[in-house]
Amino acid sequence: MFKFLKDILAPKKCYSCNKEWHFLCQKCLSKTIAYEEVCYVCKGKTENFNVHNNCKKDVYYDKIIILSHYKNKNISKLIKDLKFYNIKDIAEEFWNYLSELFFENEIYKNTDDYILLFPPMKFFKKLKKWYNHSEIIARYISKNTNIKLEKNLIKKIKTTRQQAILSREQRLKNLKNAFKIANNKIDNFDKKIFIIVDDVISTGSTINEISKVLKKAWAKKVIGLVVGSD
Repeated sequence: MFKFLKDILAPKKCYSCNKEWHFLCQKCLSKTIAYEEVCYVCKGKTENFNVHNNCKKDVYYDKIIILSHYKNKNISKLIKDLKFYNIKDIAEEFWNYLSELFFENEIYKNTDDYILLFPPMKFFKKLKKWYNHSEIIARYISKNTNIKLEKNLIKKIKTTRQQAILSREQRLKNLKNAFKIANNKIDNFDKKIFIIVDDVISTGSTINEISKVLKKAWAKKVIGLVVGSD
């Protein structure tokens, strides 16, 4: 009821065409440049965003599915407003488009085979912001697809610098060994496919480091599901 009243009194407006009821309507999304199906390691063409076999050295994820280019002004503004300006309803737009893209690029059989994750924040950083924006997107996806969300499976054990201000080489070092699996959380990793939900990807170091700890625990497959990339 609260959501209904909020939409009536202060309806969402598309960042592109100003049409009501969506922050980014389907028509305007279709006009943005969709991210091509590429291997995120070499950026070469591939099928369903899969990583090429010859690109898998020191790479632990199996594919990274990306909605759009971060350089698109509407996509970048939506992400920034969700991330920094507390407009959490934007996450509802993203889950819809990301879920659709996921099902288009993954041979999906059984909900129980999948587990949703998101990059964790250190406690004091989350306390400062009051929320983890990637967690909100993941929560919407979980609620509307019935894929289980594990909020505390991955722990961040290392204080890191803000990735956006670092060079590629510095980003890779910054996140090295920054994550671990929480004790006694999940068994049978070899039967599970993990989906790591995030807003933006640049070097892929965050998703790769999380994938590394999952694969070392014998995860069957790891997929990144991301809103935007440069």
